Amino acid sequence: MANVTVAEHVQASPEKVWEVIGKFDAIHRWAPGIKEAKTEGTGIGALRTLTFNGGGSITERLVSRAESPLAYTYAIERGDLPVNNHISTLMVVDHGDGSCTVSWVCTFETKPAANEGEVRQVFGDFYRNSITSLKKRFG
Repeated sequence: MANVTVAEHVQASPEKVWEVIGKFDAIHRWAPGIKEAKTEGTGIGALRTLTFNGGGSITERLVSRAESPLAYTYAIERGDLPVNNHISTLMVVDHGDGSCTVSWVCTFETKPAANEGEVRQVFGDFYRNSITSLKKRFG
């Protein structure tokens, strides 16, 4: 299993950050590169299909949600990425001083024809760019 972890300090309260990123159906509003997110169902088990600006799509299932720390976990069900058994957690950890850390972690197996390093780079770049965009939103 491969894994990718990106964690960045954000100068905003965890509640304000979670208000933006905590909605499973709203990732396209804050994560660059996602053209559209369509959701089927609500709560645990909900599906979201993401369409990317450059083409391609993936469908993800919400696996769990937590309130302390603020987090949700999802798994890729199908799509254009060369991975199997993907699971990812997006989490906000409170520092108690009006700031927080946003952490995005995933594990996956690459499909036989895929290069694991390249796939790790794709996830890492996407997570890093998304958190950077979020940090800019909060100044």
